[in-house]
Amino acid sequence: MSISSLQQKEKSLLNDISRLERTLASEQKKSSDADKKIADSKTAISRSKVASTIRSKQRTIESETKKSVSAKSKVANISGKIAKKRKELGDTQVKLSKVRTEESEKFQKDLKRSYDKQITKMRQIQNEEIKVVQSEILNDPSLNDKEYDIFISYASEDSEYVDKLEKSFKNANFSVWIDKSNIGWGQSIRQSIDNGLAKSKFELIVLSSKYIQKHWTGYELDGILNKESSTGRQMVLPLWHNVTKDEIDKKSPSLSNRLALDTRFNSLDEIVENFKSLL
Repeated sequence: MSISSLQQKEKSLLNDISRLERTLASEQKKSSDADKKIADSKTAISRSKVASTIRSKQRTIESETKKSVSAKSKVANISGKIAKKRKELGDTQVKLSKVRTEESEKFQKDLKRSYDKQITKMRQIQNEEIKVVQSEILNDPSLNDKEYDIFISYASEDSEYVDKLEKSFKNANFSVWIDKSNIGWGQSIRQSIDNGLAKSKFELIVLSSKYIQKHWTGYELDGILNKESSTGRQMVLPLWHNVTKDEIDKKSPSLSNRLALDTRFNSLDEIVENFKSLL
């Protein structure tokens, strides 16, 4: 049965039980009233010596006894009906709960399936775009004339910290590719990024809450991971910046198991020194 039909049945049973309980209470009162009149009449007979009074009370006892018996019979019958209705209600509520759980699980599965399809499609489109841009770069001599020690991938919201990081690397005489310095007016962003990735020895990823939510950083990350995978050489350098492990686990599980430096614990000088050791 569907959820709507089970809900309708549940509502109907609750209404039936409520109506029967009101009827039961009425019959119980009738029985109680009759029993009281019988008791009062018996008391009156025991105290009276007037024949007419005794006969009157005896007639009352007979009449009220019939009412009491009838009411008690109805009480028993109604109580049985209520018990059956309550059992049926319990069975219906169990079925309703089961169907709701099944519907919820189906909805979650459909939602996940749809989400997975969208992610797969987006990945395919991005990979195709990366291949096209990489091909363009290889065929454009103007984009292949310089190499870099390190490529810094970051979210624009973290620019204040990244500016200091770039300065520290340059002060240590490392060549740095960073978008604000290496993408000129009118140049293709994708071509410039892919050129920077292709010509950099290492890719430093400033992982923050903003980074794992944005499109362009996602594009850069895909390119970085593809490059590492195709070369078979470790070149990804994760740097956590005001982000928790739970956020990394949820949004970028491919990076959560890599040893990373953390801006909360590692100074700029320590980060640069660690990089020197790689070269």
